[in-house]
Amino acid sequence: MASLDPGIGEKFSQPTQRAINHDGSFNVRRRGGPPIRDPYQRLILMPWGRFFLEVGVLFGALNAAFALAYMALGLEDLPGVAAPHGWGQDFLSALFFSIQTFTSVGYGHVYPGSNGTGALSSLEALVGVLTFALATGLLYGRFSRPTARILFSRAAIVSRRPDGTPCLQFRVANRRANILIELSARVIVKFTDPETQNFSYANAALERDAVSFLPLTWTLVHDLGPGSPLHGLGPADYAARDVEIIVMLKGYDDTFAQDVYARNSYVPSEITWYRRFRRAYDVDETGIAVVDLDALDATEEL
Repeated sequence: MASLDPGIGEKFSQPTQRAINHDGSFNVRRRGGPPIRDPYQRLILMPWGRFFLEVGVLFGALNAAFALAYMALGLEDLPGVAAPHGWGQDFLSALFFSIQTFTSVGYGHVYPGSNGTGALSSLEALVGVLTFALATGLLYGRFSRPTARILFSRAAIVSRRPDGTPCLQFRVANRRANILIELSARVIVKFTDPETQNFSYANAALERDAVSFLPLTWTLVHDLGPGSPLHGLGPADYAARDVEIIVMLKGYDDTFAQDVYARNSYVPSEITWYRRFRRAYDVDETGIAVVDLDALDATEEL
């Protein structure tokens, strides 16, 4: 068996989790080394809800800080502010003026009345412009970042061809309405030595490792014949050697005009034996092919 190291590592001192999760992430954490803070990458990659939450918190914190600064200078330097009504009301008045200045709205009935408040409001206007420019750039970066939305079948199956040859299969489809072109696939099998916990890898050749387009579904097939690294292995062998089927896809997204990538893996508990996939698309009454993504995992007995 030809061995290789795809970059996941080979030697470990104890059992490990699967190498690749279903979302394409690796089960690897970093520790030590010089501290590296990359807020741009964190803000680009974090979930949308948390992104808007952090932007909102930053907006509120900056405006609150400037409101406190205006109060420290004295609200009498902000003509148009209502007469003092206690700390809470004064803070809200200063906060209202701060938000007007920060966002460059400027309703006009409150304005700087001294050199100090004028300098502070000018500084806040500059901070507001820079903050909104940064937020706009991050928002564009999140929207324009090319990502594949490849849907993998939840399980791989071991099936048989009409001539009786066993084969490993799994199925993929594009969740988006756009068409991926020049899609290619590579499959690597990871084995774990039960005694040393060391890894070994082998390429698993596919019946077809590339397609020109992906408008429907694509069933990737690896024959389990004599040339396969999985030849002669049964369910118990898969479990004993902690087999992991690692799948890597690469395609060209014509919407973003860039290459996109997707990863997934299957462990022994996610491999179903002696089944076959049911067709996941049909033709409607107008002659248009209809892909049923909910049927991507549908299988039946051989």
